[in-house]
Amino acid sequence: MFGIGDQELVLIILFAFLLFGPDKLPGMGRTIGRALRQFRTASEGVTKVVQSEIIDPIQNAADTSAGKAAAKAQEEDADLTEEEVAAAKPAETFAERRARLAAEKAAAEKGKDAEQGAQPAADPDSDEDAGAEPQATPEPEADPEPAPTSVAALYGLDDEDDDDEEDA
Repeated sequence: MFGIGDQELVLIILFAFLLFGPDKLPGMGRTIGRALRQFRTASEGVTKVVQSEIIDPIQNAADTSAGKAAAKAQEEDADLTEEEVAAAKPAETFAERRARLAAEKAAAEKGKDAEQGAQPAADPDSDEDAGAEPQATPEPEADPEPAPTSVAALYGLDDEDDDDEEDA
């Protein structure tokens, strides 16, 4: 018991008897017994709550058809090689995609600023440009779509974009 041999236990009981006396030892034993009983009752209560609130709902979810389908899919995936698993994963992570879109947005902003800075706005009331031929301005490159502002838009889950594409 607790890595204590018989001789050590007898020695501890003897010292406790000498230290506390014969009058207080039975009361201390009852107090320790009550504390152990309350601890056992509390731990059983926690076990019941965990069982009813966590484990049972998980088992019920696993017993449903969706849970069985997920278990079946997991069994099917168990025999895949590492190369097949790597091929099935998305090419870029969310963080990588977010960084790429931010870089594209920054490049588009720089492109717009450069075009605006290179071509000063002409004053329609000025007489200096009245006889001059208009300069051919290069066609602006097609701007990429603006960066999505929500996670749903990032992954193409928003309905607004789908409606626009169907109308076109």
